[in-house]
Amino acid sequence: MKPTADLPEEWRLHPQERNGWAKTLTAAELLGLELPPIRWSVQGLVPEGVTLLAGKPKLGKSWMVLGIAIAISTGGVALGTRPVEMGDVLYMALEDNYRRLRKRLEKLLTGEAPEGLHIVTEWPRMNEGGAEALERWLEAHPDARAVVVDILKRVRPRTSPNRSIYEADYEALEAMQRLAAKYEVSILVVHHLRKQGAADPLDEISGSAGLSGGADGVLVLKRDRGRADAYLHVTGREIEEEAELALRWDADLASWTLVGDAEEYRISQERQDIVRVLTEAEEPMTPKEVAELLGKSVNAVKYLMWKMSKDGQLATAGKGRYSLTTNPANPLTANPDISGGSVSAVSEVSSGTDITINEDGEAEF
Repeated sequence: MKPTADLPEEWRLHPQERNGWAKTLTAAELLGLELPPIRWSVQGLVPEGVTLLAGKPKLGKSWMVLGIAIAISTGGVALGTRPVEMGDVLYMALEDNYRRLRKRLEKLLTGEAPEGLHIVTEWPRMNEGGAEALERWLEAHPDARAVVVDILKRVRPRTSPNRSIYEADYEALEAMQRLAAKYEVSILVVHHLRKQGAADPLDEISGSAGLSGGADGVLVLKRDRGRADAYLHVTGREIEEEAELALRWDADLASWTLVGDAEEYRISQERQDIVRVLTEAEEPMTPKEVAELLGKSVNAVKYLMWKMSKDGQLATAGKGRYSLTTNPANPLTANPDISGGSVSAVSEVSSGTDITINEDGEAEF
């Protein structure tokens, strides 16, 4: 080892004072720090940082994020149930025009138009002045709580022989992450899913792994074929446990509402479908007959109808047939007119029907 006198001057400094030397903490020091709690723009769904919302075209993503933007700018409730932190919102509606946006606002707003909701229909790409423009807006709006980018492809850097898709994806989110951290805001970015399905919802996100890997949180909006109801897969660095939540589309309000755990909701909907079939038949039916009308597995329907009989929702009618029960304590069968009750009207759509949400917030079959 060189004598101290021969060491470069910067080497004589305390390690933490050396140029380029990263400051470290001991585990004890870290545990002793008083850190601020996680800030959520939408509780449990959209934390501070960059969150990616991905879904297929015409599924209602733009209606969802505009509803969230209105809720945050007014201090209301997002998705019917989730508390928000009130603040200014910048909504980049990059695939819309002001006429269409005005029409949507008129349908979504229940009171006065919020002064804190700022709307633009054009924005530079992140690497072409977009990041600098966003920083200037955040500096000018210290009460900003969220930014909505609808849609990513309009601000993502263009690919080139010198820039791969992964680099373009990561570069776009990297600039947003830096600004989200600096100004303590949430940036919600809308994106598409691939046409091909996958077992892991994250693998369905269009583009490269740079998107899901670069985001702090990911929301994947999906719909079971033949239904307007949908499911939201929730994951992220601040999400302690991945979840899948059920959403119901309200055409009158042109908005999505969270209705609970997806699996529980699916089971409830499947039971309601069986009740509907029996109601329309007006006579006892076998599981095979019900399964054929619903386009579902005979064994699955047989098991579920057996479970429903044990739960008092169906009555056995002999020869393997089941009928409705008029048990007043049973919400599924107490009211035989289920078309006006809790069963979504889209339950009557065949399993092969494709459904989209149009510009008026209506489900098209």
